[in-house]
Amino acid sequence: MSEEKINELKDKLKTEVEETDWAPLKQHHEHGAVFIVTGVDLLDAAVAVAQDKVEFIKLWLESGALRKPTDGEVKEWDENKNLKLARFIIIQPYVLIELIPSDLQ
Repeated sequence: MSEEKINELKDKLKTEVEETDWAPLKQHHEHGAVFIVTGVDLLDAAVAVAQDKVEFIKLWLESGALRKPTDGEVKEWDENKNLKLARFIIIQPYVLIELIPSDLQ
């Protein structure tokens, strides 16, 4: 894919990023679809997933830049349901989230 097409995709995906608390994400987590993005730009990760860039995704999973929430995190989020938790984007069948810093994290 050309750089121009990648930028067009990134611009489109940028309009789909939203913020949320834990409640709407919980059902996706229960299906194993939620991944936390750290150390990588959320939109770059979304583009890589949308384009099935396995080599990048594998590296990010190995390094922890892309990971599933821990049981401890989920417990904390369940206890603080109204906390504005994350920016997220859905790239079927996954939900990529970038945590919003708070006093609880």
